[in-house]
Amino acid sequence: MADSDLNKSIEIITKTEELADKILANKHELTIMDKRRQQTREALRLMTQKSQDQDEKVWITLGSMLIKMPRNKATELLKKDQQQIEQQINLIYSEQKILVNKHRDMEFKSPFSGTNLKPLDRKEFAALKSNLPLL
Repeated sequence: MADSDLNKSIEIITKTEELADKILANKHELTIMDKRRQQTREALRLMTQKSQDQDEKVWITLGSMLIKMPRNKATELLKKDQQQIEQQINLIYSEQKILVNKHRDMEFKSPFSGTNLKPLDRKEFAALKSNLPLL
């Protein structure tokens, strides 16, 4: 009897630790993706600030390669990269919310109440604004 309880306890602890490892890996991935997003944002800002001639060629890194290409194509490439990074970050965030709530459930804790909040859209905010004089 005690041996089966011990095995169940070990199995539950193993599952919670695996889930915690996934959560930490996602958190690490989020920091890497955020750093990459900031770097592409900085690069786009520099490209638009020093924008004298759109046909001028600039140096840009793609992976581990350094390539010289026209400024307009480089900015287009950076914008696409930034959109892709945003999508990946949003995907990781949504997965992270699910994993954290699942982990809290395995520890017999209540889920975070603030993780499922969504901002008001324009129509909802306008309805609030028309009914409340303080806004």
